[in-house]
Amino acid sequence: MRIEKDSWLITRPIAHRGLWGNGVIENSVTAYELAAKKHYPIEIDLYKTTDDELVSFHDNTLNRMTGKDGFIYEKSLAELKNLRLSGTNEKIPTFNEVLEIAKNRSPLLIEIKNQPDKTVVDSVVKRLKDYNGEFAVQSFNPFYINRVKKLAPEFIRGILGNENAFGEKAINKFVVKNLSFDFLIKPDFISYSYTGLPLPKKKTKDKVILCWTVRDSKTEKAVKNKADNIIYENFVPEKYQND
Repeated sequence: MRIEKDSWLITRPIAHRGLWGNGVIENSVTAYELAAKKHYPIEIDLYKTTDDELVSFHDNTLNRMTGKDGFIYEKSLAELKNLRLSGTNEKIPTFNEVLEIAKNRSPLLIEIKNQPDKTVVDSVVKRLKDYNGEFAVQSFNPFYINRVKKLAPEFIRGILGNENAFGEKAINKFVVKNLSFDFLIKPDFISYSYTGLPLPKKKTKDKVILCWTVRDSKTEKAVKNKADNIIYENFVPEKYQND
């Protein structure tokens, strides 16, 4: 196993989209700054714009977070920077902005989101090749992670899964639920919805298991023996309660 027992991926609960809530917006500069000040690992999501910039945003559509229509990957960076998150002054951060915040402070768990432009993977890998901070890369798309494996075999890589798997086609749902291409991508870790744990031992052998998204202490305790670490939001995990 390439992940050491004292790795942040095992020992430090990971802040889902930064430290947000109580007026702080998810995937915002403020949410990332708050997590970085405490040196908490941060989970982020990445899309690529029409002018080849990488931005941190969760949804593929803009409506929920900005009130505007359209897919994020159909916009330029300039168009996105004119938008505001949830009626605040917060803008959609670029990947470069997130890296600058996290560098020497917080490890990053980076999800590469599905989009029509598959070169998003190459762009993420290229940028990370020049980054000196701690990170790991994950995606629901096994072909994205296989591409990461090819371009940067040294990167710690993981596959996301969900027992209530979503996707337009039945085959996509099957693959996401059953982690069907693990034999090909050889992930270092699996990041699975907590409601789908525990996973079969044949799937978890020699892999670190993360679970998402834990939102309260009761769930944290329930998954303690089912996963090596949690991805959390809107509550304080046990390890951080004395910070």
